[in-house]
Amino acid sequence: MVAPNYQITMRSGPTPGKTYPFEVEEAHLGRDLANDITVSDPEISRRHARFFMRDESIFLEDLGSTNGTFLNGERVTSPQQLRSGDVITFGEHVVMVFERTAFDVESTVVAGQAPLVDEDMTPESQVYQPVQEKEPYSESLPVAEKVEVLPKEKPAKPVKAKKGKLPAWLVVLLVAIVVLTCVIAVTLYFMPASWWCAITFNALEGCPLP
Repeated sequence: MVAPNYQITMRSGPTPGKTYPFEVEEAHLGRDLANDITVSDPEISRRHARFFMRDESIFLEDLGSTNGTFLNGERVTSPQQLRSGDVITFGEHVVMVFERTAFDVESTVVAGQAPLVDEDMTPESQVYQPVQEKEPYSESLPVAEKVEVLPKEKPAKPVKAKKGKLPAWLVVLLVAIVVLTCVIAVTLYFMPASWWCAITFNALEGCPLP
């Protein structure tokens, strides 16, 4: 008795070459770790799609993902039956290939080996080959963002006061004194004689004026 065996292999995405066998009747694919098939890619929705078995065939269904699921280039809008060699694209960058193999469940299986049978081979040419153990799947860790290091600013040099120049406030004070002196001198020069007598309390010669 020959029983079918299904699997999908990632062609491009976070882990190219990674194979996911279907060991249950229903498997969910998405970015969330709770899915049966976890794909760590920003274009994959938390619950992106599901695979389910019906009458010994595998069907693919999109679960309302943001970036869509495509089967052989066509967007999946309803459950689609998968055939060996079908290319499944999730979003834009994650591409997987659906594969179907078969094995004889009645044959004696050597420990650590499983019989692989090609559907196109005749019973006389079927050869049993050992199954390679698959490495445990691990999510790719995000690449640390580059941190731009800014150059250190050089401390500002103290501004030294130039020698030989007077401070601004002293210049203003000197100008004010000169102006005030000129005003007083002009006032005294043109002041009437009666004012001089009044200022000196008639002590000057000729005071008081007649």
